[in-house]
Amino acid sequence: MSSKLQVSLRFSETTAPILIGECLWIPSEKRVAFEWHSSFLNSEYELSPITLPKKALASKAPFEPFEGLHGLFSDSIPDGFGLRLMNQGLVRYGLSPSEVNPLHRLAWVGQHGIGALCYSPVIDNHDYRELAQLSEISHYAKLAQTEILEDIPRSMIQSGGSALGARPKFWAQVSSDGKQMILGDRGATPQGFSPILLKFAPRQGDQNEPFYEAACLSLVSKYGVPAARTQLITQSDCVALAVHRFDRLPTGRRIHMQSVAALLQINFRVPSLDYLDLVKLSANLSSVPQTELIFRLACMNVALCNRDDHAKNFAFCMDPSGVWQLSPAFDISPNQGPNGWHTMTVAGEGQRITKEHLLHFAKEIQLSEVIAKDAIDKALAASNEFEACAINLGASKSGAKKWSTQLKKIAKDLK
Repeated sequence: MSSKLQVSLRFSETTAPILIGECLWIPSEKRVAFEWHSSFLNSEYELSPITLPKKALASKAPFEPFEGLHGLFSDSIPDGFGLRLMNQGLVRYGLSPSEVNPLHRLAWVGQHGIGALCYSPVIDNHDYRELAQLSEISHYAKLAQTEILEDIPRSMIQSGGSALGARPKFWAQVSSDGKQMILGDRGATPQGFSPILLKFAPRQGDQNEPFYEAACLSLVSKYGVPAARTQLITQSDCVALAVHRFDRLPTGRRIHMQSVAALLQINFRVPSLDYLDLVKLSANLSSVPQTELIFRLACMNVALCNRDDHAKNFAFCMDPSGVWQLSPAFDISPNQGPNGWHTMTVAGEGQRITKEHLLHFAKEIQLSEVIAKDAIDKALAASNEFEACAINLGASKSGAKKWSTQLKKIAKDLK
């Protein structure tokens, strides 16, 4: 593969991609230089307005936090589970680990990553579109977690992973009744199917996690915060959570999407942001910042003990007219977070966030007390319903009760 890579923007499977520029790997500096294509400089799109605005000269990526890659492209490369599968695929392609650089990883992604960005030339461009059984996918997910990667077929490796988290997951398409799945992210979605991210519980973790996440996202949506749609799939005693993708539509339309970590070029593993920073980012991206929605999402994360609220678990989407808005909520589930702290603070507090902290935040962003208290009340209502909702979806009573006890402790600080 050449040390150069072309990057395109593709809003639909039925339309030609728009060339946006070219990446060049600089071996001596171990980082990427990117140059916008001259024709794209005059377009209405700003794909990374904060850290990689359009300009005629080439821009070299910072060395950190994305190993010499610009934030704009970082979401295309998975981490955790997906990265292990990608590494195995690149080894099978003939590359040694010491040879692999970010452009190899982007070439492996090709046209099948998150959002609307596409990369060429493509490594291993096999078009896997095969019906798969959940039990088979679950088996290979367990193998990947035990590092027995050589036994995983090429189709699974090509379909595995996501930039959004470390739990075992695969790109797929699922029928409306959940009885059929097509493995991979390949082209237009067949009629009657929806593009999804198929998520499994960690091999050595809480096996109730798919039910917890389904419950949280359902409750968040019920109480006023748009969230990714979910579908629990059970086949042959296997359970997985299908999270319907909001960067892909069944019509074949693609949505340009960037995590907050990518937009700000920051290491999501290091706590560094306050929810106020999300409001500021929204104001930077749009003339109509989504202040109230961000506040309501913060209240939900606090009330539902989602302390894994790091910068890669928030994203903004840009529509084909160039307008940015906060993405639907995703990856919300009870989580103790780093040392029991929220990764993102509220009014500077991350350990024990109270009603007073939330009201202070509301005042900072000029949100009325009436709206702020309504948001807190709705988050508490979601918290109160979590146990019954999780059990109804299939979680064990003991597991749901454990988290319900924690949520009740949090609720006392929010009343």
